[in-house]
Formats: sequence, structure tokens, C-alpha cells
Amino acid sequence: MTELNLLYGGDENISSESMEKNDNTYSSQLSGNKIHNMSSKPDTLHDDKEVQSNQQSQKQSQQAKQNQQNQQQMEQQYQQQQFQIQQNQYQQQQNQYMQIQKQHINKVQSNEHSFANKKYEYSFLDRMNMKKADVIKLALFSLVIVLGISIDRVITNYISKYIGDNFLTDTQELLLRFSYPVSIFLLLWIFKAL
Repeated sequence: MTELNLLYGGDENISSESMEKNDNTYSSQLSGNKIHNMSSKPDTLHDDKEVQSNQQSQKQSQQAKQNQQNQQQMEQQYQQQQFQIQQNQYQQQQNQYMQIQKQHINKVQSNEHSFANKKYEYSFLDRMNMKKADVIKLALFSLVIVLGISIDRVITNYISKYIGDNFLTDTQELLLRFSYPVSIFLLLWIFKAL
């Protein structure tokens, strides 16, 4: 209470002796407080510096986190851009491939049409040369027919002489004449079987 009184003004009831005692104690207390205050000021300054350094380190860590987040966002954006670029390139390549295929199909179709048109543009001599093998086959077939006719005439001539020279009954003559086509049929069947 005495300190408060001294600080805020003295009490009228306090005596001068008590004042002197209090002055001495107050002055010693003041000097102690001053020393304590002075010694505590560097601590508070040190504490203030620590708080400031902690705040700065927190700010720096927050900035570092923000920078990392920004970097991650930038990397994600870059990856997305690269992916879009790759997709665009792939689509362009597919479009080019499809265009090349269409062009190739158109060329093939035009070549087919031109080839079809060229078929009808052959000259008469060219068409005759192309049918040469068929004509040769037809000639050989006709020669085989002529050969068959000539052999038939020879055989029929000899059969009629045989019948004229010998006295055969009607059934024997019929069987002899009928045996000729049957023997030809059997010969053809044998040749086919070989």
C-alpha cells in the first residue's frame, strides 16, 4: 500500500518518519525494479525476437507450402497440357491415316474403273490372240469328232461285209449291230476310269 501511495501521491495521515523509511525502501525497491526491468527487457526483447523469428519462419514455411502447391499445380497443368498435345497429335495422325486410306481406296477404285474400261478397249486382233487357246481346244475337239466318225465308218463297213458274207439270223445280226455302240460305251468308261 505504501508503494501505491508513494506512486499516486502520499496519504495525509502518513508521518514523515514512515515516509523516510518508505523513501529508503521505495528507492531501494525502485532501483531493484529498475535493475529487474532492465534485466527483463533483454529477455522480452529476446522473446520478441523469438516470436518475430517464429512468425517469420511460419510465414516462410507457409510461403514454401504455397510455392510447393503452386509448383504442383503448375506441374499438373503442364502434364495436362502435354496429355492434350499428345491426344491432339494422335487424332491428327489418325485423321491423316484415314485420309491416306481414303485416297488409296479412291485410287484403287479409279484404277479398277480404268482397268474395266481398258478391257473394252482391246482391239479385234488382241481379242483374237486372247482366245487362241480356246480356238485350239475347239479344233482338237472337232478333230476327235472327225476321228470318231472315220473309225465308225471303218467299223460299220467291216461289220456290214461280215454280215453280207455270212448267213446270220436276224437276232444274231441285231446282237452284232447292237454290240458296236455297247463296246464304244465300255471303251469310254474304261478310259475315264484310267
